[in-house]
Parts: sequence; C-alpha cells; structure tokens
Amino acid sequence: MSAEEPMRSAPAEGDAGAAAAALLGVLGVSAALVPAEPLVVAVAGVVAGGLALTGLDWGRTGRLVLRLKWFYLSLVVFYGVWPTGGGDWGTGLQVAGWRIAALMLVVVLVVWMTGRFPRPALVRALGGILGGPRQVLGGWGERFARRLFLALAMFEGERVALEQRRAGLRGVRRARLAQVREWLVLRLDQALAGGGAVAAELPAESAMISGWRIPKAALAWLWAGVAAVWWMVLGAGF
Repeated sequence: MSAEEPMRSAPAEGDAGAAAAALLGVLGVSAALVPAEPLVVAVAGVVAGGLALTGLDWGRTGRLVLRLKWFYLSLVVFYGVWPTGGGDWGTGLQVAGWRIAALMLVVVLVVWMTGRFPRPALVRALGGILGGPRQVLGGWGERFARRLFLALAMFEGERVALEQRRAGLRGVRRARLAQVREWLVLRLDQALAGGGAVAAELPAESAMISGWRIPKAALAWLWAGVAAVWWMVLGAGF
C-alpha cells in the first residue's frame, strides 16, 4: 500500500474550500495565542468552547492534552525559575499557566478541525495553500500535506504499537528505552517520507467524519473568533 492510499478519495471543491477556511481559522487563532496574553486566551477559550459544542471527541482531546505533560512541566520550570520581565517566581508561574492554557486550546482547536473534516479534504486544503496561487509552486505542497497528516496520525495512534514493541524487548531498562526511542524516530522518519508500511497501520479517518456535512455555523463562529482575537492583539499592541 502506498502512503497516499488512506487519503486517495478526492474531496469536492466545496469540501476542500471549507477545510481550507477551517485550517486558516485555526492557524489564525493559534497565532494570536503565541504571546499567551490572558484576555486573548480567555476569548480564544470562548471560541474553542463554542466549537466544542458543535462536536468534539473529548476522549481524544484528553489523551493529546495529557501527552504533552512534560512540555507543561518544562514551561513551569522555565518560567518559575527564570521569570521574565524581572518578576518573581509567582509571576513566572502565572505566565507559565497562561501559556499552558494557550497550548491546550490549540490542541482543542486541532482536534475539532481534524474531527470535523475528512483528512483528504484537509490534505487538499493545506496542499492548495502551500502550492500558492494557481499552484505555481507545483505539487510539493500536497505531498508535504499528505506526509504531515500521516505523521500527526502516527503521533496520535502509536501507543498500541509502542506497547507491543516494548513487550517484545529484552535486556536492561536503559537499553530497552534506547531501542524504543530509536524505533520511534525511525517510524517518524518513515511517516514524513511517506512510508507505506506506517500508513497501512494507521486509521484512515476519525469516527466522527462518517456522513459529515460542512459545519457552516461553526466556521462562521471560528472566523468571528479570529476577528475578535486579532482585534484584541492589534488594538492592545501585544
């Protein structure tokens, strides 16, 4: 099986257009969250909450949020030990808290987007954006998009394969951890290179997508949120 087989079905123009609107909207809100200003995070939370009401896989969201736990800890340590702007450790922990909340909101937005739109539509949308106007940059954008979504799916669904791999290893704990780490890096390289063996083991779509329709009201809410957060960012000069 080739790397493209799970994404072979060609989405309609309307499907890809709606997916592109969702993709750009999620990127817009995520970019506004980079400074993690409290008011912007609060407004983005309202946006994410409204989108969640239109359909969100909470179990999947929780798993991905927890998977980033060590990154959260690094933020707490970094901002708590070395607070920015000459503040104390308490201020640094507050900054870390807002950044953790912003990262969690990005996870919610990505889970919503990938759960509400078929992967072929998202691949075509991202490929069209990366390819430039009239696809002047050629087909590399869609190839990159296919491999990117394949790698993201691998990151999310690799736990079972990882446990099976770990169970089959022997030796001291340090050696087993090193072997698992090397195996994961190899798998990621294969996914980014379009490896068919990796693609064959991954689910083609989220269960939420069967019989899907373009969520027009959700897209309108998302873009209202994009306008709101960027009005705050530009108006307040964050």
